[in-house]
Amino acid sequence: MIDGDRDFTGTKFSLRWILALTVFLCVGCSTPDKAPDREDVLEDIRNTTLIPNLGSYDESIQKRALDRILLSLSKAPIITRNLLAAELDDPFIGARTKRVICMILAREGDERALPRLISMLAEGNVVDDNLIESALLEYGSDALSPVVAVLAEGNVTARRSAASILLTMKLPVAFDALQDRFTLERDSEVRFLCVCGFAEDARQSSLDLLASALDDPDEVVRQAAWGGLKRRAKVPGNFVFDAEAEPSLRKVQAREIRSWLAGDKTVVPKPKVGEAL
Repeated sequence: MIDGDRDFTGTKFSLRWILALTVFLCVGCSTPDKAPDREDVLEDIRNTTLIPNLGSYDESIQKRALDRILLSLSKAPIITRNLLAAELDDPFIGARTKRVICMILAREGDERALPRLISMLAEGNVVDDNLIESALLEYGSDALSPVVAVLAEGNVTARRSAASILLTMKLPVAFDALQDRFTLERDSEVRFLCVCGFAEDARQSSLDLLASALDDPDEVVRQAAWGGLKRRAKVPGNFVFDAEAEPSLRKVQAREIRSWLAGDKTVVPKPKVGEAL
């Protein structure tokens, strides 16, 4: 990311944990709950600290709690999901624990976690934001419209997360939302994510936006635009764009590149400063 100050370790959710969750949940099956199993699940969840421990920052404690929830899901999936969903409305359950519950429900395909995840996304809290993003991606296109709304209306942190989710989705409507936001956006990191989306979108409209992004006020956004443009449009090697150059030189270089993209193949790029004519 651009700012260099977004920490994707430490307080963020362990990627190893998420991968483990994926493996365990994929092997589970949603068979009808048997009565003895239902009672065992109820007793195990209600009479222990199992749910609060899902949000523990102690990895070993959290893992033990997760293992027991996964076992409960394999024994009695319906009632376990119902119990987890009910915990989302419990005011005594911490926010981190609720984020973990949402991830579990998302992996189970339970849509009851989707509104809560969107609400968490809109809050723009950087704590465990990669967990929220991963959970929302589990819903695929079902999460598209509310995530687009967060990109349009959320605070800067929420917009960054929403743009990251839309970029990862790689759907036409997601790319459309990134296009719509780009010219309005003041935050350089969000613009950077939009430009990354343009580089992934095969449509001509995104190619035009990559060319216009050569004039972006942020150097890293300009570099991303030029990199995407060279790859997408196969710009000849004799064309140069120096994202670090003075504005006057960048303007000339960008104009030449855009002329070539528009079909003017007679354009002869000016040499770099210091090169022989």
